[in-house]
Order: sequence, then structure tokens, then C-alpha cells
Amino acid sequence: MADAPPPPAMPFENAISTGHNHRVAVTAQQLNAIKPGAQGEQTALGLIVGVMMSLAEVFGFQHQSVQNQAEHIAALWRSKMGAAPSRAAALSVLHNDLLFSYKHWLGAVQNAFPPAQAPVVGIDAVAQQLDEVCLYLCIWGEAGNVRFMPELLLFVFEAARQYYLEARRSPIAIDPYTSVRGDDEGRDGAEGPNPGDFLVFIIRPIYNKIFGETFTWNSNTHKPVFKFPGAAPKHVLNYDDINEIFWDTRLMKKALLVGDKPGQPLLEAVGASDRPQLFPWLCEVRWNLVTSRNAKMYWETHSWFPLFASFGRVYVLHFIAFAACLAYRGHLAWAFVGLPAPACSVVIELAAYLLCKQHTYAEFFWTTSSTLVMVGLPVATFVQAARETDFFEASKVDHLDPLMLAHYIASGLSALFFLVSTISPQTGFRPMIRRSVLHLISSFLFWAGVFAIKCSMSIFVLLPATTRATDGVPEVKFAGPTWQIVNHVVLWMPVGLSFITETAFYQTLLIGTIGPVLAAFRFGFRTLCGAYRRGKGMDRIPRNLITTLVKPDAGDEEIRSGFGHIWHEIIEDLCLADLLKGKNRAKLDTPESLPGAGVTARLPSLFDPAVKRKPLPKIRSDEARRRLVMLARAWKQNPPAARDVRSCPSLTVMIPHYAEDNLITMHQLFHQKIELEKGATVLMAYLVDYFGDEFINFATRLHSSNEPVCDEQVQFELRRWASLRMQTLWRTVEGMAKGHRAMDVLLQLQVPYLTDRARDSICRDKFQCLVAMQLYGELKLGSPELEAAEEMLQRVPSSTAIAFLVNDQDRKEHMEAENIKQTKRFYSCVVDSSCAFENGRRVPKYVVELPGFPVLGNGKSDNQNHAIIFSRGELIQAIDANQESYLESAILLPSVLAEFAPYKGQQGGRSRPGIVGFREHIFSAVGALGSLAAEGEFVFGTVTQRMLTQVLACRMHYGHPDIMDKLQMLTQGGISKATRGLNLSEDIFAGMDLTLRGGEIKYTEYHHVGKGRDMGFMSILSFFGKLAAGTAEQSITRQSFRLGRGLPLPRLLGYYYSHVGYYFNQILMAKTVWWFVFAMTFFGLSDATGVGAEQDSSFRDGASKMYSGYFGPVFFLFVLATMWPLIFEFLVEDGIVKALRTVVLDLLALSPMFYTFQGKIIAHYMKVEIVYGGAEYIPTGRGLATVRQSFRSLFASFANTNMFDGFELLSFLLVSAVVGNSGLDVGYPYWFCIGTVVFSWLLAPFIYNPYMFAFGNVCSDFKGFWSWLLSGVAPEGTAANKKAEFSWMEWNAGLQTPRHRASTHWLYIPAWRLLAVVLTGCLTATVVTSDGYKEDIVTDEEKVRYQLLPLLPPISAGVVLFVVAILHRIVSFCKKEPFHATSLLIMSVLVVLGASAGEMYVQIRWGLWDTDHGFKTAVMFAFHKYCFLRWELDWADWLMPKYSECFAGSQGIIATGVAFWAVAWRWCRDALLGTLVTGMIAVISLFLSIPGVAQVHHRFLFRNRAKVTGKGNNPDQATQLPKFLRKLAQDKSLSGFEQAAVKWLQSVVEHSLHGGGVAVAQ
Repeated sequence: MADAPPPPAMPFENAISTGHNHRVAVTAQQLNAIKPGAQGEQTALGLIVGVMMSLAEVFGFQHQSVQNQAEHIAALWRSKMGAAPSRAAALSVLHNDLLFSYKHWLGAVQNAFPPAQAPVVGIDAVAQQLDEVCLYLCIWGEAGNVRFMPELLLFVFEAARQYYLEARRSPIAIDPYTSVRGDDEGRDGAEGPNPGDFLVFIIRPIYNKIFGETFTWNSNTHKPVFKFPGAAPKHVLNYDDINEIFWDTRLMKKALLVGDKPGQPLLEAVGASDRPQLFPWLCEVRWNLVTSRNAKMYWETHSWFPLFASFGRVYVLHFIAFAACLAYRGHLAWAFVGLPAPACSVVIELAAYLLCKQHTYAEFFWTTSSTLVMVGLPVATFVQAARETDFFEASKVDHLDPLMLAHYIASGLSALFFLVSTISPQTGFRPMIRRSVLHLISSFLFWAGVFAIKCSMSIFVLLPATTRATDGVPEVKFAGPTWQIVNHVVLWMPVGLSFITETAFYQTLLIGTIGPVLAAFRFGFRTLCGAYRRGKGMDRIPRNLITTLVKPDAGDEEIRSGFGHIWHEIIEDLCLADLLKGKNRAKLDTPESLPGAGVTARLPSLFDPAVKRKPLPKIRSDEARRRLVMLARAWKQNPPAARDVRSCPSLTVMIPHYAEDNLITMHQLFHQKIELEKGATVLMAYLVDYFGDEFINFATRLHSSNEPVCDEQVQFELRRWASLRMQTLWRTVEGMAKGHRAMDVLLQLQVPYLTDRARDSICRDKFQCLVAMQLYGELKLGSPELEAAEEMLQRVPSSTAIAFLVNDQDRKEHMEAENIKQTKRFYSCVVDSSCAFENGRRVPKYVVELPGFPVLGNGKSDNQNHAIIFSRGELIQAIDANQESYLESAILLPSVLAEFAPYKGQQGGRSRPGIVGFREHIFSAVGALGSLAAEGEFVFGTVTQRMLTQVLACRMHYGHPDIMDKLQMLTQGGISKATRGLNLSEDIFAGMDLTLRGGEIKYTEYHHVGKGRDMGFMSILSFFGKLAAGTAEQSITRQSFRLGRGLPLPRLLGYYYSHVGYYFNQILMAKTVWWFVFAMTFFGLSDATGVGAEQDSSFRDGASKMYSGYFGPVFFLFVLATMWPLIFEFLVEDGIVKALRTVVLDLLALSPMFYTFQGKIIAHYMKVEIVYGGAEYIPTGRGLATVRQSFRSLFASFANTNMFDGFELLSFLLVSAVVGNSGLDVGYPYWFCIGTVVFSWLLAPFIYNPYMFAFGNVCSDFKGFWSWLLSGVAPEGTAANKKAEFSWMEWNAGLQTPRHRASTHWLYIPAWRLLAVVLTGCLTATVVTSDGYKEDIVTDEEKVRYQLLPLLPPISAGVVLFVVAILHRIVSFCKKEPFHATSLLIMSVLVVLGASAGEMYVQIRWGLWDTDHGFKTAVMFAFHKYCFLRWELDWADWLMPKYSECFAGSQGIIATGVAFWAVAWRWCRDALLGTLVTGMIAVISLFLSIPGVAQVHHRFLFRNRAKVTGKGNNPDQATQLPKFLRKLAQDKSLSGFEQAAVKWLQSVVEHSLHGGGVAVAQ
């Protein structure tokens, strides 16, 4: 391996002269003869450039794109040489890794191409490999959004490869695009294509097809406009649809057409023409003829069908298990247990057939016939046995006759077939999932344990209570079998739902038990006593670190000196982060590095084996202690031995950035308000107070500097210090760039003779930090954002670069052809610190034109896609702009990169892992909610991912901080996917595609990065709402479908419950709660007549006790599952004290209430997205959560998600408590659990809202809420996102609009509201037709009055409002000003209230309630009418979502009447709910007015030391900071030097605030 650094990038024109003529191919001998060193690298680069120039001349690639890819290939080649014996071998490895998918794809679709021509004589295999690598990356580098379609690129590549081989035979250059632009055009009058023609004629038509599917171009605003108001319809083609045309020759023949409409198949046209080469025909493909009819093989349908089709085996398993549990308890005959599998499989296969059409007729016939056989056998034997054997009651089956035995065998085979078989088409190119026997066994044992525990709990604990309830059903004689069926449905619905729901809880409990146990075996059980926090493992660090990272056979002296150097750098980094001060540094740093020490290498006592007790010195900074403990713990994870830094694979860290804060400005520091308990302060004062110790260290560090400190430098240091404590881009870049510094530190020990410049060059070659700053090109000159970006380039290592987008309507110099669909041209650019300035901006190093507007998705994936062409590493790490890294963790980067070592003895398949994941430390645990969010992320990033990888084998990619094999990623479409809406959670698809293509995903814990999370109630729940919506979209994709159909059952269960199933389970949990409360109300009203009450009461008593015994344990499991993994993981990592402390603090923070509310939020977004679609990226915000939200804002945010259902359940509970007390004894545990859920849904947003309960605020909130309720339609011109803030009417209209996208059948199938109407209707019909209701009903009029009227929905208000609608329409028709919206709203409300009161009066007057149980009868009638009303409102929302247009008089009479009726009912509900909740808040505020109680609430929310308060109306908030610093300098706990440092910094701050610009003396 050469010690000399690699050469810098060579100018394109100069490099041509050093390379071979592109007509002459190189050989392996020539490559291996290139000597190591700078000159040899120049020669190799010249060879690459020679090939690239040849390709550019043949295909018309852009010059700057070719230059960029030449540098890219050279970097990849150098990276591969680290582990290869020769330069030719390195090229072979690069070729194999890059084109691995190509070989398998070509074998499957070979017949799509013309017969291969005879090879060019004299071309060596190595030369061909170099040609193919260069050609592929040239195509990939210009593809833009087409990069998301990897097999399409392979098709273009193969066509271009064959054409290039033919072109090499020709002595002259030939223009392949002549057929589309005419023979008279050429390159400056010469033959051959123009630069950029490949983009214009090959890539841009494909891009325009994708663009035109979902976007139109607005020529006035010069911006794209999304075609659809919500989700794109299922017939719209996306990236995957067009890409998968090239999976199968049949599809290519159907979809790829040339010539005039209807078109001729491309492949036939090529075969029949005198131009046998495929490539020249590509520019003639009529992409507008590619439609859903000839190309779309999978339909992304927003419904529940995709879940059934993908995860049907999961549901079948649950139905079988539930039936078996019921049979064991005697509730069901065993013969029924075999029926769920065939019954469900019919629905599953039907759903799969409707969604996916990627089967040949043979495959379809086999699937259909096998399904019919496996359905028919158990059903046929069941029917036959039913005729001869009375086995419907298990007690009557005392022997097994041959027919029964045949039924059981058939049922077992059927269940085994549907559960075990995996179905995936085998025609064409079909990537295959990697199989592992070890993973299959481990996941099988895990899930066997889960279902064993689950079924045991159900059989022996939960289900026994059902016996008493169901035994009473046969004795209810007065209502006949219909009443028995209704009772069974109401009884078993919540039980069945809870049975399915429990699985996720048991899985979480088992993960939370096994995962920490695995860690305990690795760490040692002494960790239970917090041994690592006291210094355990520190003595092992020196030897482990040096032998792993520097020299495997290092001696004691080498270990001492080498580790002393590394340890000094780590301590220096902690000091620069202001986490340590002088005393702590003296205790930790190596003795020879301290002032006055000698040169003899000695270790601190902490690491000296001669010292018996090695406790970690007392460090005031918890963060510094944590980082040192993590370093000690890392060596228990057995990181792999690393290669020399020069031999490591190269790494690019990519950081996508849109508009997040970069470097905090002085204005933000001294003028941004932070609300506190008694007023407000500024951001800087808040940070100084919260990070007081670190600020003192900061002041001391600046004051003790040996160089003069000027005013500008102090300002920058203040901004940097604050930025490193907020979630900023600066924190991320400075942290991740420590990878460069870590490699430099290791090189100083590995190759001590290298110069600083040589080491820096090697580090730049091995490490790159690429910031995809999408808006950098739009930053104005002199703007703080542009200045911060420039500061970043100057102050971080030179391996940092910024990729950005620019659009220039007048820029024409690159290509002559315009994009016919867009009026702007878009370019992807990159700058680094070496770029020169021009007019105040850096001149881009490379500028590559894109096919069109690049952001067609949700933003992040498109940003990553445009920037990835400037990445240089063979590995890539996707990092968000709210993360950071640490030097002591970055030191382990060589071990991290060693995880990608090739498999030993690998025969076929991928040569190494595709993704390696790591853990994260959440540094934003500020306040109670910030801590809860951080703890959730901690659990997911440690014990959950540990189990997903090591046991369940179902870990995917979650965006960060995973490192990915870039070569594998780019051949599967990139590191994320970018279809708008569908790929909202864009990151996970990298893992899904990798799994489907046979790749492997690993997870290790010795390396970690920092991560900032949301800290406020709104932002945390917005984040989970985004995750739920993204998961819902993920569940309807083809990737999810293929994983569901192709994974073995144990791995499928792991994947389901760790991804889609977790979110779907929240829906089931919410529905379970609703059904429990509904059932209790139902049974409480079931004896309204008194007839049959004695028989019926036994059933109701049993049912109530059953619910009491069932819901309590289920809710307890839910709460326990949210805390169990956290407790055990803390127990293992930090000891029992930390675990217990965390439990107590979480309970004090009312974590069950928060998690209950969070679960309902997830359920809402998941359900809405599955049914309606239209998901959008939700910006959550990463600031400090100290701003108080108004009641109106919280109501608007959470009423539809949580509060409406909470209010409904509260009403049901009140009914149960008032009228259901005759025989319904459910016990206090039931009321406590249900009450916790209800009040969580109602009050959680307000309890977690800062300063919510100040009585003055409550009064203003009440006034603002009612003002919002009574406001009308927003004025014209109001921004769409501001309309909901204007009035309740606009907000309500916005809520109902998505419902219009739903299919009609979702209003009644499978509508649980309709089921409630049917059940309550049966209850009402049973009452009104019983003998005890009205004994003298004879005439038809009496039947209508007493029997039909109670069953009808409330219709009188609707009739009256139709009259109002006619009047409103007449006024609008007469061209007069229509009624004011507020007046119409009030009129509608009065009509609804009056009509409802009138109906009640009529019922009283007619004596409908004149029975022995009159009050209960009236409540029962109202209960039924309420259920009917709720179902009608769903219909109204679907029929007429545009309420504002109805109120403006622009809709028909029917629509207007429906709108008036629906809006009036909803307004009444919201007014009542808002008034009720504000009343509760007022009561709480009165309690909190007791002295000291409000402070407790404040501490409960923030858990901080905020003492800086100011007056809220003070216009000059910045003056508080010098006063606070003056007070801080008087703190007697500080040393004299620290007090002097704070006083000095106080004077500097005052000087800065007053505009001083001169140097400040120390």
C-alpha cells in the first residue's frame, strides 16, 4: 500500500493527455505495473478520463458530469485497493459489487436484447470491466430522478454497452440521436452527439413521463403543481411501476412502444429494422403510451385490502389461536378450529389478486387451484361430519370416528399450508429474500414463546370469566335466537379485539426481557449495580483500543504511549465541548500531557493495572461521564479488528438540510423569547441557566486563552456554544466531521512518519462529509444563513462539501434543447473550501444539469438523490440535521468500516452486508415530555433493534445512523424512495428493498451518535402522527406486499409487529376500548322493559364481571409494555438505582396518560391514511418546548384525533353509571382503567401545556374559543393553512374534506358505526315488540307511533333545514347577498336544538316512555338514535365535504341542507365539549392557585433549573443576560479564576450588545 497521499482532482482537459487513447484498451498487466504513489494515481486517473472521454464522445454525456464521475470512480477504485492484492483485482471487485444485480437481471431478460455481437478483438477483460464501470456511472450520474428506477438504468446500460462495443469497431463517431433531431444537426458541424444529448434524448423523456403522472407546470409561477388534492389515485404510475416494466420481457413488449399510436413494440421494431442496435431506438420510445393498462402490475389502494393481502397469515394465526382457546375452555367445539384458515384465505387470496397482477397464467392457475383444494378439504369434511356427528358442542364428542379424524387432518394440513407457504412469482427478474436457518430457528422459538404465554393467559386467566356470562344466554327466551346472536356479538367483539391486541404487548414484554439479558451476558451482571458508571472496564480500554485499532501485537510501552496520545485527544475534545474544566481534566488526562510533566509515557491511575481501585473520578458533567462510560462499554461488544486507515473502505456522511437552523445568530440569542413561569427571558439567558456549569467552563476557556480575543471572535464563540446545545446543522456537521479528526489521530500512530499534509490528504480520501443543503443556491448575499455556511466550510475539516440545487431560466450554455414541460432548467452543484469566490459566492466545483424539477417526492429523498452523485465513499451514512458524533466514538470508525468485510467463503449472493446499524444517544431529554420521548427512542435504538437483528431477523433501515454499502444501494434505486405520499417514510424502503433483493442488515452497539428529538407535546405527537401516516402508506406498497407474502411466518411476525402491526395495533386498542364501553352501556340498557329481567340479569352480571376481569389486565399489559423494556435496559446499562429512579419519574410525569394519548394519535393517523390517503410531511419543530399553546389551538389539533372519542366514551360511562346500576357491578379497577383512558383523551394536551392553568389565561382561552366558534367563512385570499385558525367552520370543513376521497363502501363495510346501529336497533326492536312494553297496540297508527318511531333516526331537524336551504338558495339565485355564514350557522343550530326538543316532547306526550322502566327506556331510545346519528354524519361528510361552499350559496339545495344539518350537529357537540373541558381546566386552575402547587406543575413539565425570569412586556430582553452573568459571577461556589472569567465574559457581552467592534483586552 502506498504511503503517499492520493492526488487532488485533476482538471479534465489536463488529464486527457496523461491517459491512453480511448481506442486502445489496457490490460491487467498494465494496470498492475502502475507504481504506487502520486504519479501512479495520476496515471490511473488518466486511464479513467480516457475511457470517460470516449464514452462522452459516443453518447453525448455532459462534460462536468463526466468529470465528476471520473473523480468518483477514481475514489472508489482507491478505496477497493485497500483490501485487494493488486490494482486489477480492486477493479474486478468494484465491477462485481457495482454490477452484481446486472448479472442476475440480464440472465432473466436476456431475450429482450438482440443477439450479442462478436467481441472486439484485443480487448482485455480488465479493460472491459473498466469500460462497464465507467459507462454505468456515467449513465447513473446524469439520470436525476430516473436513478430511483434501477432496472430501467440497467436496460439503458445494456443497450448502451452493446452499442459502445459496436462503436469501437467504427473508425468514425456516429450520432445515435439522428432519428429524433434530423441528420443536419451535429456537434459543431462534426459527426457524433452534442454534450448533454444523452440527458435530452434518453433521460428527459422518461423523467417527463414521471413528472406528468402527478404534476403540471405553472408557467406563471414557474413552479410545479401537484395534480391531486390528496393522495394520487391508484391508477397513477410511480417509479416502481415504470421500473418493473424492465423486470419481465412480456411487460417490455406491452409497454415500450415506438411510432405513431397505437405504436409498435420496441423489441419487435428493433428486430425487424436494419438497425440491429437497441440504443438508438431508445430515444424513439413513446413514453406517453406507457399507461396503467399495459404497465401497472400492482395497485396501491387506500383500503384495508393491502393489510389482508400482505399480512393475512398473521390474522389467520390469531383466529386459529383464538378458536383453540375457546375450544379448550368449552365455548366452542374443536371441529370449528380448522375453519378460520380456509375462510380467511379466500378473502386474503382475493385481495392479493385484486392488488397484484405479476403472475403468469400458470402461476395463477397453481395458486388458485391449491387454494381451492386447501379450502375445500376442511370445509367438505366439516359439512359431511356435521350431518352424521353432533360435534357442535364439545361435550358431546367423546370419540374420534374416521370422518372426524379426516376433518382434523384436513384442517391441520390446510392451516399448515396457509401459514407456512410463501408465494412469490418466479417469472422474469425476481429478487429473492435471503434465507437463514439460524434466524428462522431463533425467530420461531421467540414467537412460540409469545403465543404460549398469550394462550396460557387467555385460557387460565382471562377467558374463565366468560363462562358465567355465556351460560346465561340460552335461558333468555323472550327474544328468541336473534337476541342471543346480538348478545353474543356484543359480548365477544371486545374480547376478540383484545385477544389480537394483546400479542403486541406480550412481544414487547419478551423483547424487553430477552434483549437486556443478552446485553447482560455481554456486559456482565455487575452492571446491575452501576459498575460501569463507577469506572468498571476502564482498565481494559488501553490494550483493547491499541490492539484493535493501531497494532495487534503492540507491547506495553506501545500501548501506554499510543493510548496516552488518543486519550489526550479525547479529553481535549471534552474540554473544547466545555464539558470538563481544569480539576476534572487533571484527574483524567495523561500525566505527560499536563503542564510541567515529563516525556515518559505513563497512564492515569484510572487505567493503570497496578492500581487496584480504579473508580471513575467525580465528574460534574453527566454528559462527559456518559461518554467515557460508553467508551468503556464499547469494548465488551467485541468490535472487529480494524485495518490500517489507509486500507479502510471510504465513507461519505450525507446530511440532508432544508431550512433547519445552522449557526444560531446573535439576534436569536438575545431577542428570541423563551417563556418561563413568571414571564419571559431570552434564549441565551435560558441556555446559560440550563447549562450553567458548561457556560462557566466556556468562559474559563476563553478567558484563559493565550491569544487576544476580539469582539467578533467572542460573538462567534457564543453562537457556536449555543448552537452546540441546540438541534442545529452546525452541531451535526462539527460532530460528524470528527470522523476526519479521528482518522488523523489513528494515522499519527499507525504511520508516524507521514506529514500533516499527507495525513490530511488520506483522511480526505477516506472520509467525506457531504451536506445536501438544498436551498444554499437561493441564500441571499450577506444573509446570516450564507455567512454561517461559509463559516462551516472554513472551520470544519476540508473533507466537507455542500451540494445544492439551482434553477436558472436564462442559463443555456450547457444544452440547446429545452424541457418542453418546464420553463426553468435545474442544476445540481457542489462547492467545498477549495472553490474560489466570484461576486461574493463560491464558484461550484461541478454543475450537472438535471432532467427537470428534482423534488417530486416529499423532499428529503429527492435532496439525497441529487446530492449522492457528489459522494466519494464506497460506504454512505445518512445523518439528519439534528444529530452529532463524538470523537471517542469516531475513533472506532475503522472497526465500523470493518463490519463491511467480505463474507468468508461466500458462494453467490451478496459479497458483504448492505446495512450496518448503530445505537443513538438522545441528547434532547429536556423536560418531562422530552425525557419520555428520549426514553422511547433509547428503547428503540437499543433493546428493540438488538432483538430485531439477533433474534427476529427483521430489522430494516430507519434513516440514521446506519451506514450503507453505497454500491448496493444505488443498484436498488438509492438510499431512499421518493414517490410522493406513498414513500412518506422514505428511509425504511432502503431496508425493505435490500431484504427483498437478498441483502443482509446488521446491528452493533459499540459505536453510537447523538440524536435530537422533539421536546414538546405538539411536536412529539406530530412526529408520531407522521410515523403513523408513513407506515400506513408503507403498508399499501408492493414492498410490504412482497415481504408479507415471501417471508417465513416467524420472520413475518417479527416484521409485522415491529412495523405495520405496531401502528395497526393502536387502532385495535382504541376500538377495543370503545367496544368495552359500548358493551357495558348496551347491557346496562338491555332490561329496559323488565320482561325476562331475571333470566337476562344473569347474563348481564356475567358479562359485566367478564369485562371487569378482561379490560383491567389488558390495560395493565398496555401500561407495562410501555415501561418494561426501558426498566430492564436501564437496569442492565446503568444499574438498579437509575432504573427505579426512571420508573418513579415517569409515573410522576403521568406517562400512562401520555402513552394512552399517543396511542390514540397513532391510531387516528394510521386509520385516516389507510382509508383516505393524502399524507404530507409534517414539520415537527426542534426548538425548546416552553411556548404556551392556546386552548383553541390545542382543541383544533386534537379534538378530531382524541377528544371527540373521549367525549363519546365519557357520555357512555355516564349512562352506564346512571341507568346501568341495576346488576352491573364491574368493580373499581374497571372504572379506574376506563377513566384513565377517557380523561387522557380529553385532558392530556392541556395538562402537558406550559402555563395552561393560570386563571387569567383560562378566561381568555374561553373567550377566544367562543369567538372562534362563532366566526364565519374566511375571507377570500386567506392562505389555506391559515383558514382553520380563522373559524370553527373552516376548521371543520378541512377535517371532512379527506373523507370525500374514500370509496362509498367504506361507509357501511366494514363500518363499526353501522354495526352499532344494527345492535342498538335490535335492542330497541326487542323492547318495543315485547309484551311488557305496550299491551294494547292494535291499530297501524299505534304501531307507527310506539314501535316504528323509536327505531327511526332523528329526522325532524333535517326536514326543517331543507326548508332553510331552499330559502338560502332563493336568496342566492336572486343575485342578492346571501345570508352571512355565522347567521346561517346559528339558525341551523337553533333548528337542530328546537327540533330535538320537539321530538322529545312528542315522545313524552305520546307516552312512549310510559313503562315500568320509563327513564331507562327513554335513555335506550336516545342511545339508539345517537348511534344512528353518528352513522348519518359519516354519510353526510362523504356526500358533502365542501361545507364552506354550501354556506356561500354555491351548492344545490340537497347539498346545502345536508351541510346545514351536519354542521349544526357538529357545532353543538364541539361547543358542549369545549365548554366542558374549559370548565374542567378552570377547576384545575383554582386548585393550582394554591401557593406552591403551580410551581410543582412547572417542575413536573420541565424538570429544569430555570431561574431566569423577566417581565413579559420588556422590549429589551437582552439586557437580562449581563445582569444574570453579574449575579452568576458572585456565586461563592465558583473559584476565583472562574468568577473572574464570568466577569470578563459579562463585560464582553455588554460591549457586544452596545455595538462595540474593537478588540477586548483580557
